[in-house]
Amino acid sequence: YRLTTRDGAHKWVWEQGRGVFSPDRTLLALEGFIADITERKRAEERLRQAERLAETGVLASGLAHEIGTPMNVILGRAEYLMERTHDETTQKGLTSIVRQVERITKIMNQLLSFARRRPIEPRPLDLKRTVEDSLEILREKLSKHQVDVEMEFDEPVPLAHADPDQMIQVLLNLLLNSIHAMPDGGKLRIALGKANGGVMMTVADTGHGIPKELQAKIFEPFFTTKEVGKGTGLGLNVVHGIIQDHHGSINVRSEGGQGTTFTITIPACKP
Repeated sequence: YRLTTRDGAHKWVWEQGRGVFSPDRTLLALEGFIADITERKRAEERLRQAERLAETGVLASGLAHEIGTPMNVILGRAEYLMERTHDETTQKGLTSIVRQVERITKIMNQLLSFARRRPIEPRPLDLKRTVEDSLEILREKLSKHQVDVEMEFDEPVPLAHADPDQMIQVLLNLLLNSIHAMPDGGKLRIALGKANGGVMMTVADTGHGIPKELQAKIFEPFFTTKEVGKGTGLGLNVVHGIIQDHHGSINVRSEGGQGTTFTITIPACKP
């Protein structure tokens, strides 16, 4: 059964005991022991989650493949017709089709990233450059949503031992989440520094935050706090998987209405 300690932590325990009776069957004492099986429970949950991820990955890969071909046909025909019509109403309708197909394609790519994440290819990586490239990609979106960016870089920031393509995927996912959490504008802070032989990256926003009761679920596949149709629930799961593959860690600190801070630590290159 599960119990709560004085400091608010949860523990799983297994208890075994028996009564000690006198010859006339009067209960004299209880003897036994209680074992802390928290780590065993966590290991079992990790195994169950790994099995669910494997099953979901096979399903996601199959769906992405089956949907991809007809979507490409629809996109190609819509673009073909757009070039050959001058009717404004028809143009608007075809533009809407193209936009929705591109959205479906984006979701499919996330499914494929989730289902068939390729092995990492780590090399010396300047995360400052990764941050700058990511911000350049999102420059228009940041401006449109009136998000002010603050950067804090220790000098010098050690080179990370990481896969460049996958780390930019991590950063883009986190930045987009922050932008979506600040629909009326806000501040986005990105920090880089040293951390116990590794490189620490912090992405913090002043958005609507994540309720405490949901924080334990945000890295699970297909879990999202966004409205229906506005999120797949795969972004943070992919981020979590990439950081695990790098033998790093990712933590979240948030309160409803008070913003969210993600802290990532990955190994640095050895001198």
